[in-house]
Amino acid sequence: MSETDFKSSIMKCIDSGLDVLGDVSKQVVYSYLAQNQLSKEMIPDEPWKFTETLKSLFGRGEEVLEKTIVTELKRTFNITSGGGMLVEILAAVRLRKGSVGQGREIHGLTRKSRGSVGVS
Repeated sequence: MSETDFKSSIMKCIDSGLDVLGDVSKQVVYSYLAQNQLSKEMIPDEPWKFTETLKSLFGRGEEVLEKTIVTELKRTFNITSGGGMLVEILAAVRLRKGSVGQGREIHGLTRKSRGSVGVS
């Protein structure tokens, strides 16, 4: 799978996870992300910025969206581990794909931000 196809698959999972908001609200979220210098295409490479931006928009409600997106990613990429934050699951997906260097970089960022609220 090419990197473009891989990122497209991740974006489909994120888009599906945001479907719980409805189409209009989902577009509002994407507009808010863009206003905060995060395009849809950047989300797979900057998941920590994505979740932080969602937190600024939804507060603790971000946790529900993150859990929905994580569930979609696990289903799509056959990840069987329980729980996990979006950043951790994307690191696992990248490791499974073989992007070990990038996965380690993302995992390192996850370790640094351990104090933030996550999905279990």
